[in-house]
Amino acid sequence: MTGSSLKYLTKEGFRNVWTNRMMSIASICVLMSCLVLIGSAALVFLNIDSLLSRIEEENVVMVYLKEDATDDDIAKMETEIESMDNISDVEFVPKEDAWEEQLETMEEAQAKFFTEISSDIPLPDAYKVTVKDLDLFDGTIKELEALDNVDTIRQNQDLAQKLVTIRQGVSIISIVIVAVLFAISLFIISNTIRLTVYSRRLEISIMKSVGATNSFVRFPFVIEGMILGVVSGVVGLGVVWGLYELAITQFGDLLSSLGLKAVVFTDYALLMLGLFVAIGIICGVGGSLTTMRKYLNKEGSEISGV
Repeated sequence: MTGSSLKYLTKEGFRNVWTNRMMSIASICVLMSCLVLIGSAALVFLNIDSLLSRIEEENVVMVYLKEDATDDDIAKMETEIESMDNISDVEFVPKEDAWEEQLETMEEAQAKFFTEISSDIPLPDAYKVTVKDLDLFDGTIKELEALDNVDTIRQNQDLAQKLVTIRQGVSIISIVIVAVLFAISLFIISNTIRLTVYSRRLEISIMKSVGATNSFVRFPFVIEGMILGVVSGVVGLGVVWGLYELAITQFGDLLSSLGLKAVVFTDYALLMLGLFVAIGIICGVGGSLTTMRKYLNKEGSEISGV
């Protein structure tokens, strides 16, 4: 195919979009609606994942030190904990500070009793350790237990396991939902484009009758499918953005009262735009190629029937 032919066929693709603008608008609306559903499902998953991440960050492990641990032992332990791969934060908690916090939670009479009965502090020094990946929680606990001068470790293994299970379940459900919506999108847009091609079957038949090759006939439809896909992706992103911001405005106070914060849409806008355009092009071009196969083999039979 020469450069002039390629240029001509590309112009034909753009012209076809405008000439058959009613069917083009129908195709864009159908595909855009499917993309809005996919984008909405993706944003729900991202917010749930963000919420689980914040809960994971609060799932700290308290590592209590032995009473006879020296300052050098304490410093060495901090270095060893920080060097572990699955540790995101380490904070030393002196027993004096921990005891003061404990007294503040007691009633005044009870706190006075404990301070007067003895000057000794009944708590050990400790490290507050934040685990990075809960999937590796058990292995991290074993590493901490193997350190020298560790007395006991307080950890919530049940919560960690539940969070991992919830995250895996949400991931699987989200993938299934997006996959199903993508399949539905492909099916609907294919049928919509099938109507477009069917309405132009005489045009295709004439081109075949005068000797046009399959690639020559197919190329404008491929360009048309790409245009519809790109437009659907851009418009779909705008609709999802508007709906998301509206939802955040409506439920912002509720989220704040629960101590929650929604993800920022602009952080994912470019990625979502790329995915929307890619899905749109795949659906548009794929639907065109699949549907045209039937009419490319007629060799002018539509003319003979006129």
